[in-house]
Amino acid sequence: MEALTLIPNYGIKPYRGDTEKLLSIAVAFTGAPHKHPSDPNKILLLNDPFSQQGFFFEFKAGDIVYAEEVTSLSKPDGSTQPMVRLWITKGVTALKIVPFQVQDMSKSLAGFF
Repeated sequence: MEALTLIPNYGIKPYRGDTEKLLSIAVAFTGAPHKHPSDPNKILLLNDPFSQQGFFFEFKAGDIVYAEEVTSLSKPDGSTQPMVRLWITKGVTALKIVPFQVQDMSKSLAGFF
């Protein structure tokens, strides 16, 4: 998803206040935006699309105060990933999702503790 499509696709209105007010009502999160696979009213934001230790956030589109493009990331092969900064209303509930592989570590950790 390109950053420029966030505003028309999700009804995000351009922020018209000053920076100090924005900082008082919202918190910034930066990453690569993606459409939610099952809910068109939510946005997924991958913290670092080229990292092997990634996680992502899930936000409701209605909780976004402002969206802005930031510098795209690029790989050595020349491919790029558009990045955005989303300003999310303070106090709302969002999800931070960290994938992991389920394994039984009880025997490995028994000697550690």
